[in-house]
Amino acid sequence: MTSQPRTPTPAKASLLIVSFIPMFLGVGFLQIIIGAWFVTVGFTAAQAGALISAQGITVVVSSIPLGIVSDIYGRKRLLVLGNIIGAVGLLGFALTTDFWYLLAVSVALGFAEGASVTTWNALLADITDSSNRNRVFSLSFIMINVTTGVGLALPALFPALQGAFGVSNYAIHRQSLLLFGLASFASPLMFYSLLRSHKEIHNPERKWTGLKNKGTLAKLGFTATTIGFGAGFIIPLVGSWFFYRFAVADNISGPILALSNILIGFSAVASPRLASKFGQMEAILLTTGSSMLFMLSMAFIPVFAVAAGFYIVRSALMNMAGPLLDSFSMSIFPANQRGVVSAMSNVMFRLPNSVSTYFGGVILGMGMLQLPFFIASGLYIAGLAGFYFFFVLNKMHTAELAQLQ
Repeated sequence: MTSQPRTPTPAKASLLIVSFIPMFLGVGFLQIIIGAWFVTVGFTAAQAGALISAQGITVVVSSIPLGIVSDIYGRKRLLVLGNIIGAVGLLGFALTTDFWYLLAVSVALGFAEGASVTTWNALLADITDSSNRNRVFSLSFIMINVTTGVGLALPALFPALQGAFGVSNYAIHRQSLLLFGLASFASPLMFYSLLRSHKEIHNPERKWTGLKNKGTLAKLGFTATTIGFGAGFIIPLVGSWFFYRFAVADNISGPILALSNILIGFSAVASPRLASKFGQMEAILLTTGSSMLFMLSMAFIPVFAVAAGFYIVRSALMNMAGPLLDSFSMSIFPANQRGVVSAMSNVMFRLPNSVSTYFGGVILGMGMLQLPFFIASGLYIAGLAGFYFFFVLNKMHTAELAQLQ
């Protein structure tokens, strides 16, 4: 007996996207804490990089097994579990500044992220179809980046709050971590409420059929790996770079990173239009290629305001194609393999990204503030060249894959 065709439910997808807001507000705030505030209270850049790397490496280790579980047993339980652990991890950062303790908490956050990345895009793809998938993925991209940006911006309010309430800079950071850790528990509760009646029919036999289109995944992986490795040298540590280069603390760099994230989110509004005008893959190349020029230019700029402006433009351009790439990768694989494909795509980015973040911190700590930009730019060029040769020059095969699903 075959199941009835799925009715697309973009309304449910929109509610699920809104449910992620509390979690990503906390994630955004934690990013600026690790990337910029920790180095002002005794952590080294290498330690900050190690915390980021520990989370990323755990994502890599856990994602593929969790992706297979997602494809066999369904997305919703794993999504709820991952976000419960993520909320516990965010709360854990409010309890101490002991490096080794926080390293263990970062591992827990990595597992939570692994559970989320293997389910989120696959779940959105499961409840949409080609008529609304790009729009839903764009909305998800906007939510993630705008709410993360708001979290990043919060340190800008701290000087005024310190004066109003007579609390120290240290105390207000710790109390804010506690608040966001507690608030993040709202996300798994809302997911459970929305998904408890959702029927997952993509794999009724509860079997994993293996991975198809391995060559296509390997080609996607080449681009993700090279760009991820390059980005890790500087992008997660740009708050620390602002501190070392311009002596700018997180109450200033935080809003800059926040504005960057917010513009990244809203830039996704233009993504479907760019794809319609230039083609999906050409739009990816156009935006990411332009962004690299702005990133490389930052290495030579002596003025903070100008460097910050270039970083904002770079981030918006680089990530504008994010929802298009997610939609594309989910469309060329069957539904009962989307979890593991999402996991493997994330692994191919996060593993090299996590490794290079540590070395980027070491390089910054040694005072070589331009070198990370040079390394990142070279690897971006390699990744984009691979994407061009693998997909743009072979459009017919790519289109055939999409039509088969």
